[in-house]
Amino acid sequence: MSKYAVETSFLGHRVPKEVKLLLKQLKNVKKDVFSASIDSVINYLAHGQVPDFSTELDASRARTLFGGFYCIITRAVRHMEQMQQTTFVTSLKDINLPDQVTDKLVAVLYTSSQLTRTDSRPAARFRELDWRLDVILSNNYLAKVLQPEILVNLKLEGDDDVLLHLSQHEFHSLRQSTAKLLHDMCQLREKKFMNAS
Repeated sequence: MSKYAVETSFLGHRVPKEVKLLLKQLKNVKKDVFSASIDSVINYLAHGQVPDFSTELDASRARTLFGGFYCIITRAVRHMEQMQQTTFVTSLKDINLPDQVTDKLVAVLYTSSQLTRTDSRPAARFRELDWRLDVILSNNYLAKVLQPEILVNLKLEGDDDVLLHLSQHEFHSLRQSTAKLLHDMCQLREKKFMNAS
């Protein structure tokens, strides 16, 4: 597997925004601070314990660290079965993650086995989509509203359903995001490294 294919399978073909913000914050962070942040991510994934950022001296920094480590750990756990430790370390070095942070992540994910693939709460797989367009004629405040509302019902594996109520503006945002994602996927397929064996 090529270097580029590994990057694509682990963090994606672009470094996620959460990880970029994390890298900026790590320049001035001590070992005990980032270790505590990684541990809070593990506690959240393994036990559902949501960290209380209000007790932090710098809540904004704590959220940034948590978000970045959450992104790295969940994506890594999804690929643990195919990704060797050396590949994981190389991928983190490629994005200039400090060695101390990399060592802590390796200890958590590979050495101590604190987390398994089932703890990462992988995203449910999409099965079917139904939609309906409603028009709100009136409400408690106005006699005449005439506002369209889109109801989207996502049927997922395991008989779970997610019902979305979208305004016209929200639906346009969803449509534009979907179109951008499809465009990015098409561009990615055209890259030479995607055809490398």
